[in-house]
Amino acid sequence: MEHINRLLGAISNCRVLVVGDLMLDEYLCGHVERISPEAPVPILNVVGREATLGGAGNVVRNLRSLGVRVSFVGVTGEDETGEQILEMLGGLGTEEGGVVRDGQRKSTRKVRFVSLEHGQQVFRMDEETPEPVCKQVEERIIRLIQEKGDDVQVLVCSDYLKGVLTERVLNAAFKTGRERSTPVVVAPKDSNAQKYKGASILMPNARELSRLAGTPMDGLPWLMESAGRLTKSLGLEAMLVTRGKEGMSLFEKSPSGLHRMDIPTVARNVYDVTGAGDTAIAAFAAALGGGAELRSAAHLANAAAGVAVGKRGTATVTTEEILEHLEEKNSQPQWAEEALR
Repeated sequence: MEHINRLLGAISNCRVLVVGDLMLDEYLCGHVERISPEAPVPILNVVGREATLGGAGNVVRNLRSLGVRVSFVGVTGEDETGEQILEMLGGLGTEEGGVVRDGQRKSTRKVRFVSLEHGQQVFRMDEETPEPVCKQVEERIIRLIQEKGDDVQVLVCSDYLKGVLTERVLNAAFKTGRERSTPVVVAPKDSNAQKYKGASILMPNARELSRLAGTPMDGLPWLMESAGRLTKSLGLEAMLVTRGKEGMSLFEKSPSGLHRMDIPTVARNVYDVTGAGDTAIAAFAAALGGGAELRSAAHLANAAAGVAVGKRGTATVTTEEILEHLEEKNSQPQWAEEALR
């Protein structure tokens, strides 16, 4: 595993800037033993709770878990949830000063009520202000991107449609990337494809790609045709589509046209897909920052996602877990030999 060790070692020397929607993921776990006499709903007797960073915050968590140095730019409200988010970010050892506090907004908080008997959610409660940030906050975000965009190897935009990644903010991120020759990797949620024009690499799942392209997920040709049309119209260098149990597909521009590479899933067991996309984009960005080619970075992202879905909740993975996972999957992967060429 010499080549993998070299790549994972190089990852720790890179720095990534994450811009996007910060949120708090909270889990209330308990037992469902009866139905409420007040309404036909189950009663959850809570016996434990846990809170973690979600959204762009989970991308930050995963990057730090891989040993990457991270800067971030995001927004919270001036509320208790915002304080929790700031405290958790600080606990990760990230660079400070990237969070804009907006007293007119609610910090995004998702509370999942989980039945221990059934091992699944029975209810979810959201608190948020999904509207776009005001112009004053938008200007502050843009200045922070310009300031923190120096000396980074990759810029990640994590869009959860919670109001931070407006078109002006995204354009500022794309411009910063172009001026510094830094790849900008985007996790899209909006169905407005033109919003992401100017990105280097788009990383949607299959359903998001369908919405962006305005095409149904029907038949074998739709994936290639949709990815090809979007890659051309948005001026992308590449697109990496995560496809659940079918793995990932990388579409890369080349002199001879669009080249497609399918990567089968390497998941051992699938317990929970929550946050797997955040893990994948973090590993992909980290590998690019460490000097890997697109294909090798995609393979590493696929391996990291395979580890993440084997855990419950919003999980992170480590380089040691990725190594162990790849060793189980047949020692030295062929792609690893070209990872740092």
